Amino acid sequence: MTLTAFANDLIHHSRCASAAKANTWRIEACGVCRNTVDVNYGSYSCTKGCRYALHSKCATNKKVWDGKDLEGVPEEEEEEILEPFLWIDEETIQHFSHDHHHLKLRQDGGSHENKFCEACTLPMTVSDRFYSCIKCEFVLHETCASLPRRKHHPVHKHPLTLFHPSSSNPHKVERKYYRDGFSTCDGCTRNCCGFIYRCSEQDCEFQLDVRCASLPDPSIHDCHPPDHPLFFNFTSGSCMGFESVACDHCEYLECIQCESFLCLHCATLPCVAHYKHDKHPLTLCCGEEETRDLKYWCEICENKLDATKWFYTCDSCRVTLHIKCLLGKEVYYMKPNHIIKINGKNVDIEYNNGNTRPVCTKCGLRCIYTLVYKCENEIFCSLSCLFQPGLPLGYHYYMTRRIMRIRETEKLEEEVEVELANQ
Repeated sequence: MTLTAFANDLIHHSRCASAAKANTWRIEACGVCRNTVDVNYGSYSCTKGCRYALHSKCATNKKVWDGKDLEGVPEEEEEEILEPFLWIDEETIQHFSHDHHHLKLRQDGGSHENKFCEACTLPMTVSDRFYSCIKCEFVLHETCASLPRRKHHPVHKHPLTLFHPSSSNPHKVERKYYRDGFSTCDGCTRNCCGFIYRCSEQDCEFQLDVRCASLPDPSIHDCHPPDHPLFFNFTSGSCMGFESVACDHCEYLECIQCESFLCLHCATLPCVAHYKHDKHPLTLCCGEEETRDLKYWCEICENKLDATKWFYTCDSCRVTLHIKCLLGKEVYYMKPNHIIKINGKNVDIEYNNGNTRPVCTKCGLRCIYTLVYKCENEIFCSLSCLFQPGLPLGYHYYMTRRIMRIRETEKLEEEVEVELANQ
């Protein structure tokens, strides 16, 4: 990268002037903040002749620049591209994450409806094309199988490398990243047990799950006009989906034209999801104008659903569901039949598909979400109940029952007083 020339008769720092170079081609916008680059002031631009450029302040931002001065340093040769898989034949591959068995291309998601992609952890659907292991339960969406093993991402200054929990890497780096059987994405703050993109630098622990890492820049989302693209940016504001799900501490996409923001937590919610009691796919509704005057009820929790907020709906059956009721309280991406560790104890992730909804040991409420977590014969409705510090397991359930008994006693006492007064 070089600096464009300064205009004549300007006062500038000597260190800035020493790096200034001529720039004769037209530049439209800064690659970081997306605002116009004025060539009359210092800016960094690509030496290869393309139109990519950065404001000086943007280029030296600590989130963008790693602090290394490359003046006089020969440019590194382009890295060798590591292919994610080898072709065995037109429909069979050997994927780096499952190199001991071959994967066969299929498109019969109905027979794999209870299987989850090992990379993104989303379930297989009837319309999905996916690779399935010919000898075991391992499956990958076709798009996930093609994820690059190394990539650069706008929200991080170092290159990212794709890792997976079942890797045979000789250094066993995955044990650190998946030390509890799951990892936490720094983009959307979710926990998941799928593939992650991890920073290649030794002392940097930045990581993204494959959904956040695969978002294009710019992105188009149904919650915003299609002619208003959303860019990755280091600024933040009120998220367009904030009232529907928790999206604090996330990275953001920004619409430069109207200064609107969408956090990665909301941006990566599945646009299409499936509900076990509906044969049709459900689509994510972002509170469009035509739905705001209608009254909906959630099929799972049986409570009123606010149509001004985001929710899932079936256009054919008119079924509506809260996001948290369909995807889970924290909208984590955990696979059923998977084991994680919490405080050194094994926790089984299981479907909540019994005849009755179990009671959570921690909060004392019925487990209404798709998955439940079992630890030492105790059941939890969410990871937040598992992680909640300070109170013993079962405390909330005990207190809830105690309050109910107190209220029942008070009610009986009132009835006795009424009877005595009437005598």
